[in-house]
Amino acid sequence: MLKHYFEKYRPFIPLIGIIFVILIIAIFAVNLVTAEDSMTINEPPVNAFEVAEETEEEKESVESLSEHVFVEVKGAVKNPGVYEVPFDARVTNVLSMAVVLNSADLLTVNQSEKVSDEMVIYVPEFGEIEDTDMISQEAESEASDELQVNINTATIDELTQLNGIGEKKAQLILDYREENGLFMTKEDLMNISGIGEKTFDSLAPYITID
Repeated sequence: MLKHYFEKYRPFIPLIGIIFVILIIAIFAVNLVTAEDSMTINEPPVNAFEVAEETEEEKESVESLSEHVFVEVKGAVKNPGVYEVPFDARVTNVLSMAVVLNSADLLTVNQSEKVSDEMVIYVPEFGEIEDTDMISQEAESEASDELQVNINTATIDELTQLNGIGEKKAQLILDYREENGLFMTKEDLMNISGIGEKTFDSLAPYITID
């Protein structure tokens, strides 16, 4: 009887063999995927404290960088160059690091000034900045103090001493006083034809109405 069944189903034996092999492969694949999932699940969890510590370290690094500025020192110093200093440092702190030479003229340097990023501090030597420049500035200041023309009482000759005021404009000033009375403010001078805001700004230090 077995031989009878064998002869009857023999054409299907190869197909059965193929199905059997496919089942074996499928079972192996399922076991492999299950094993990989198990390995993933069993991986150690990420330590939240370690991540937080790393974030804090990066933050502190950025804050530390922002609390410093870079300042360059040139001129009469022993160690010229770029210095990294706290943002609230003063010029005198940087100069102490650069070591000022005996020939340095510190009268022209504001040592109490606060430093800023990319700031350049130049220390000149004695005699490097001409004294004539300072004398010229002082002379101009004294001249501006001495030359004060009262536009309410000045004559044509006195008015023409002002820079930019010729005889024609001086006469217009006198005509304005006769027609409108005294100037109440210095700015009233701009009511004169030909005296605009720019001209008035150059005249303001040298005129008075008192």
